Amino acid sequence: MSGASNDEVRIALFGESAHGKSHYGAQLLSRIEAEKCELKLRTASVDLSAYDDVRKKLNSGLSAEHTPSGMYKDNLWPVVDGKGRALDLTWPDYAGEQVKQVIDGRTMNQEWLERTQGADGWMLVVRPKLAKLDEDVFSKPLASLGKSSASSGAKPKRSTQARLVELLQMLVHARGLRDRTALPPLVLLLSCWDELKLSKGTAPSQVIDSYMPLLASYVRCIWADRVLVLGLSALGVELSDKVPNEDFVDNGPENFGFVVKADGEEDPDLTIPLVRLADMSVG
Repeated sequence: MSGASNDEVRIALFGESAHGKSHYGAQLLSRIEAEKCELKLRTASVDLSAYDDVRKKLNSGLSAEHTPSGMYKDNLWPVVDGKGRALDLTWPDYAGEQVKQVIDGRTMNQEWLERTQGADGWMLVVRPKLAKLDEDVFSKPLASLGKSSASSGAKPKRSTQARLVELLQMLVHARGLRDRTALPPLVLLLSCWDELKLSKGTAPSQVIDSYMPLLASYVRCIWADRVLVLGLSALGVELSDKVPNEDFVDNGPENFGFVVKADGEEDPDLTIPLVRLADMSVG
């Protein structure tokens, strides 16, 4: 693996607020502990406290709060996959506001720079429903935007997909400052899949082409066959932050949620994106 020993996969996870990163991390742990996935913990003495609050909420059938804005912590999970391959998986937890600051400020602090440059694989979490609502210079005529901006005194805003392309451009540049060899593989994870109300068998590539064509075109141009687009519903259902979902409580969070593979098939193994990213890292 580039930049790491043979038994370590370092993942840089990117995604703005309200895209489901914390719920995904908590559900990953629940799957791994319940051994309902390909990955298994190699040792029982692992600090899993970073997701205690999120998991308590989910166990009560409630959605969890967002990660505190100042937090960034790397969680080390020693696991083994279905091939018997030992992986020391570094899974970060941080507030999505930090990604917004990187994009808006067009700069990275040293901590973010080191994680971007040292990662063996990048995972970008995108919530299609939020992106679908955007309008900017890529979805409306420039003349129309110019008139509305002039009347309101505001600058034309960038859509979600335009912001994500800009983020990826910054990551590519940051990587090139240290290593001009091949970029790390990329998994594009389309989160909150259940809220899209799509028919069974819909492929994630179809969704990104429809909702975010600019982003789809960019990642294919830059990564070619080293990008994988997958869908994710970390919870499988929409949870309230006030009214418990009794079915979720009775059956357990580890029995909810799924990944949508490239061919559109749903799979309850939420570790698939990590395993595939590890496979591409060593390929």
